[in-house]
Amino acid sequence: MRMISQVPLLARLPFWRKQLLDENSRRVSNFVEQIIADRRKGRSASLCAGADLLDLLLSAVDDEGQPFSDQEVKDEALTFVVAGHETTANLMTWAMYVLMTNESVLRACREEVDQVLPNGMIPSYEHMNNLQVCEAILQETLRLYPPVPWFVRKCIREHTIGSDGHHQVRIPVGTTIAIMTYMLHRRADFWPRPLEFDYMRWMRNPMTGLKPKLTHPFCYLPFAAGSRNCIGQNFALLEAKVMLAMFVQRCNFSIEPGQTIVPQITITMRPKYGLKARVTKRS
Repeated sequence: MRMISQVPLLARLPFWRKQLLDENSRRVSNFVEQIIADRRKGRSASLCAGADLLDLLLSAVDDEGQPFSDQEVKDEALTFVVAGHETTANLMTWAMYVLMTNESVLRACREEVDQVLPNGMIPSYEHMNNLQVCEAILQETLRLYPPVPWFVRKCIREHTIGSDGHHQVRIPVGTTIAIMTYMLHRRADFWPRPLEFDYMRWMRNPMTGLKPKLTHPFCYLPFAAGSRNCIGQNFALLEAKVMLAMFVQRCNFSIEPGQTIVPQITITMRPKYGLKARVTKRS
């Protein structure tokens, strides 16, 4: 649940805040375990018209037809609830910052929203594929301002990296590896004009409907990659697209002058001093 557990030295140190985090983590864990047990025993039911997330997790099976254990169900449920809260909020904060500081981007976004959702129409799932500018803006925001600016992986097989014998690095089994997505997404060898916000680099081909091909399959990792990438990435993008479209559709907004907007990189990434804006209802 916490990134600190991925750094062995920090995980062993007796910080008082770590003790508080450990206790709160246990409380959340026990609470979710009880919810899972109640649902399995029929003591609770979904409040949705159909199956909810917990129902889907409890009924899911792996490639061998085996159901998930309670621990696996708990971990995935917590990923949606805990990891999907602050991260999406930070994505929307940075997206609003981009729109407020790039008039042409806001204009393109608003033109698309007004065309796809005329007269204040509430977006539905059927509208999502037509909000391609909104999608591209979110993808580019995730590139320049990834809500999770780094993540870790553990080496399970020894590797030696490096293209020549003078600069090779041996990575033994068990090594914790930190991947800095914030830096990766700004590398000039992967991204033309890497510091420029350009949502057009994500626009789909109007003939094929396909996105432009990346220069490297792992140069863009806002949700990590591989079999252990973010299980909630499609949900998060869908949620963010709905919020972005409705906000642009219904509100006018401008950034308050005199602010210093710089990223603060911790476990997540947000504006260090916050982001103040003036928001009014759009006529």
